[in-house]
Amino acid sequence: MDISLLMLLSVIALGTYIQTATGFGFGLIVLGIGGALELMTIPELAFIASLLSLVNGASGLYGGVWRQAQFRSMWVFLSVALPMVAVGLYWLDHLGQAALNVLQGLLGIVMILVCVSSMLKPDPLKTPSPSWHFALSGVFAGLLSGLFSTAGPPISYLMYRQPVPLIVIRATLLSLFLLLAAFRTGMSLVTESISSEVQFVSLIGAPLVLAGTYLSRRFLLSLLEADVVKRLAMGMLVLSGGVLLVKAVF
Repeated sequence: MDISLLMLLSVIALGTYIQTATGFGFGLIVLGIGGALELMTIPELAFIASLLSLVNGASGLYGGVWRQAQFRSMWVFLSVALPMVAVGLYWLDHLGQAALNVLQGLLGIVMILVCVSSMLKPDPLKTPSPSWHFALSGVFAGLLSGLFSTAGPPISYLMYRQPVPLIVIRATLLSLFLLLAAFRTGMSLVTESISSEVQFVSLIGAPLVLAGTYLSRRFLLSLLEADVVKRLAMGMLVLSGGVLLVKAVF
């Protein structure tokens, strides 16, 4: 195992810890830091992040948490988001082959925008959002899922504005992320040729994510407060996004 694979596995472990502590960030950490360090190509990193997100999502929904999800809003969102995942995957394949610098620049911009949006604290609405809000969110979330295996920002912002209990928000988001990751991973397996190196990292990464989630919950979460971990993650993401933007330009 060479140094780049060891570094990538370390990035996966870091993303698992940040995801466990803050509830977001796994895909962005893997793509952002992995892409900035050129550990693999962006399409390869996106597949790994998508596949390992299935492990994250399944562990988060374990124990019947999914029953608390807001299913009506989920179906509206998914009816739009799933086709847009296919569009995002097409763009990813096209840009990965013909315009790598554009793909790097897009990822850098997305990472910085996500960090900025995460600082916003949306006020809860007095009444639930209409269905078209979830459909519009599905457009952007589906594209981001297909491109960078990062569907979180649009739907997370919308869900945290809903006048529903936190458990409903969490169950809905985890369910959506799991279904999007499953759809994206399935499409990638059908339409792409997955290298042996990517298969190896995914194989090793799955138990690493499970072990990292358990260890983080059991031992590591008490070391730093979630807000501190979030600020550190934002700093790393902004730095990685800046590096990708510089590489895209120069």
